[in-house]
Amino acid sequence: MKKTHLYFITSILLVLFTFAISSCSDDDDVETSTMIVEIDSESNLFYDLTGSWEPGMWVREEGKKNWEKWPQKRIKGFSFEEGYYTKLQIIKKIDHSYDNEYVDGGSSTSYQLQKILEKKPSESIRNK
Repeated sequence: MKKTHLYFITSILLVLFTFAISSCSDDDDVETSTMIVEIDSESNLFYDLTGSWEPGMWVREEGKKNWEKWPQKRIKGFSFEEGYYTKLQIIKKIDHSYDNEYVDGGSSTSYQLQKILEKKPSESIRNK
């Protein structure tokens, strides 16, 4: 009787251990953070890695001084509108297991719109 209970308990523990290991995901390789960015009202042209020009936008992380050129399609879920200053809360994901430089433009970093914090008609504030 004791052997049967021991086998039963061991079997249950083995099943639970196997389930715990198999349910682990690759999310451990993905670093996620939330950031606030400002989008200037003025557009630009962005020279991408394939050697072609595409519509761009001026972006800076809140609290930073320097503006960067980003392609308008970089932030998933966001549509740039010229003539509007926009402040966004976005999710930045870095996939550390990413190893194919030719997929998704060669970047292991992606951006997703979480919330529009502010949007107002405005002249460019980038040079002010």
